[in-house]
Amino acid sequence: MKFRRIFTPVVLIVTLLVQFLPGTVFAPRPVAAITACDAAEFVADVTIPDGTSVAPGSSLSKTWRFKNIGTCTWSTSYAIVFYAGTKMGAPSVVNLPTSVVPGATVDVTVNMTAPTAPGRYRGYWMLRKASNVLFGVGPYGTYWFFIDIVVTGSPTTTTTYDFVSNYCSATWTSGAGTLPCPGTDGDSKGFVLKLDAPKLEDGSTGAAGLLTFPQNITDGYIQGVYPAFNVQNGDHFLSIINCQYGATGCYVTFQLNYQIGSGPVQTLRTFSEKLDGMYYNLDVNLSSLAGQNVNFILKVLATGSPTGDRAVWAGARIGRAGGGPTPPPACDKAVFVTDVNYPDGTSIAGGTPFTKIWRVQNVGTCTWTTSYGLVFAGGNNMGASASAFNLPTSVAPGGTIDLSVNLTAPITVGEYNGYWKLRNASGTDFGVGASGTIPLLVKINVVSSYGSAYDFASNACSAVWTSGAGTLPCPGTDGDSKGFVLKLDAPKLEDGSTGAAGLLTFPQNITDGYIQGVYPAFNVQNGDHFLSIINCQYGATGCYVTFQLNYQIGSGPVQTLRTFSEKLDGMYYNLDVNLSSLAGQNVNFILKVLASGSPTGDRAVWSGPRIAR
Repeated sequence: MKFRRIFTPVVLIVTLLVQFLPGTVFAPRPVAAITACDAAEFVADVTIPDGTSVAPGSSLSKTWRFKNIGTCTWSTSYAIVFYAGTKMGAPSVVNLPTSVVPGATVDVTVNMTAPTAPGRYRGYWMLRKASNVLFGVGPYGTYWFFIDIVVTGSPTTTTTYDFVSNYCSATWTSGAGTLPCPGTDGDSKGFVLKLDAPKLEDGSTGAAGLLTFPQNITDGYIQGVYPAFNVQNGDHFLSIINCQYGATGCYVTFQLNYQIGSGPVQTLRTFSEKLDGMYYNLDVNLSSLAGQNVNFILKVLATGSPTGDRAVWAGARIGRAGGGPTPPPACDKAVFVTDVNYPDGTSIAGGTPFTKIWRVQNVGTCTWTTSYGLVFAGGNNMGASASAFNLPTSVAPGGTIDLSVNLTAPITVGEYNGYWKLRNASGTDFGVGASGTIPLLVKINVVSSYGSAYDFASNACSAVWTSGAGTLPCPGTDGDSKGFVLKLDAPKLEDGSTGAAGLLTFPQNITDGYIQGVYPAFNVQNGDHFLSIINCQYGATGCYVTFQLNYQIGSGPVQTLRTFSEKLDGMYYNLDVNLSSLAGQNVNFILKVLASGSPTGDRAVWSGPRIAR
């Protein structure tokens, strides 16, 4: 179903003044503006209409019907591609089954698998033409189409292992050595504590869980190695992971690792998390380990300073039970009315402050009180806070309201999307549309950028490149087991498009190997930004890495500005780090890539890495 737009009169204006937060933004992949030749109309959900109930883990065959309303024929090189939401085991790209001339329709089918945890799930898709440019449906070519399902029914098995109740059966350690269990809140060596009813980031209460705090040093960590557990086919690791409610400054990486016997420690899943008012349902299929006795390892790593890094694993267990996202109550329903200003695709200069206003109508049965709010739900936050802001006045059923948020355009040329939702008094988020899951959208096209003050790609060999094997040559040799760096004039990005000149970095070929380049000192000025597209090289099967932007001033300690985990998923990310906090200092920037377990296929690309001024 596409996103519909209607208009009714305004009743009330709400201005939410949001303070600009400098820092890193991981922007969604830019989507080029639609051309007249490539235009699509959503016709129908041929199968699985919105809100269809399905059994956990069931096989799905979703078919959408589209009409070509442009002037160009869609060849079989055109495709639909996964864009956002829950992928449900689908392929990233599905080519059209036949050519589609202007005016004709086509049915496109994607095979998927429903998640195992009960709840409501949605996956968003877009069309892609032969030149790898994305376009959507609707009059502006900007709307996704999606699958929307409700997974119902009880889990097929009960919990088979509870990491929370057994937490002191694990051996807990940090860089300071073995830790007591339970620990003591505030211990600088790191600590773990059981929470019977942890308060999650959105203010709701989670299942009993573990509060884990890393050693109080830069990039400190804490981990718990559990006794061996015999995994059965179909077992899943399940947990809600997030920062503890109110843990200001929390920015951590959760890792689910494992070890079999005396073998190497392997990483099953890595997830970077910061205090953003949202939590995440982690669901990891363990079937690949079936029949083996496995020591599972819960690990939390600080990103730079550990101040505020109160990381919570709520309901951590092995089984097939678990919760998914909860659909909003029937009383909380909203309809999008119009973009009062900045319609989708508006062009704007980089760095420009602007105020986005949406008009929405309360079409539910409940009054939106002043305990309701607006909250950032994903995409590019454009400088806005992720925290929810309460409505200053109530909105009765049938009433409309203008919701506004103060934003700042990113400084890099490209198209950017930001997604916002309403939040009710009990902390449940809801969107617009019949299913209550569609977010409000701000979509802008940044048409001008800052100049480049330093180019990390052209100056690659001015840096000192090292790995665990020692100093590396620059340029390196592709395939060198010690690790290597190579300059790429036109790197092919994960989605098949071509990026700006960049660096191919490959870590030392050992478990958890790394590679890093320490650049000459650079004098940072106020307003400088580090910019780069980061991703795995196109076709780098098995790629699963962590990018780090670090720095050092003189002989001081190495500090981390930003960490981002990336795996081959057909998408790339725009990294944008505000460097103003370093203004006036001579800074050695360090580009670092770490393998997550085995480095096989870890061909990590920094496209267009530079400092913009």
